[in-house]
Amino acid sequence: MFTSFQPNQITSERIVFGDNSKGDILGLGKIAISNDNSISNVLLVDSLGYNLLSVSQLCEKGYNCLFTAKGVEVSKRSDSSIDFMGQLKGKLYLVDFSSSRVGPRLV
Repeated sequence: MFTSFQPNQITSERIVFGDNSKGDILGLGKIAISNDNSISNVLLVDSLGYNLLSVSQLCEKGYNCLFTAKGVEVSKRSDSSIDFMGQLKGKLYLVDFSSSRVGPRLV
């Protein structure tokens, strides 16, 4: 998923999950979210079951996120065009980027 990636030089660097388990940070990179936008400083974390997308980073990049009981729409604030959508599955909003304009991705 990374368009650029730098492996982690500090092997003991970890993050703590909500259940207090820990995951090793394997590196840092950049991920494309559309043809003309990407998110930098994305962590690659070992043993994480999903790819997580930061809503705050999307908002900083000029996107609006509309969350409903059925799904999520992410649109550009500048022209209100929808960049991608996702569905609510359980307690997670899932986005299948394989059907979007940026190629195969799953977040």
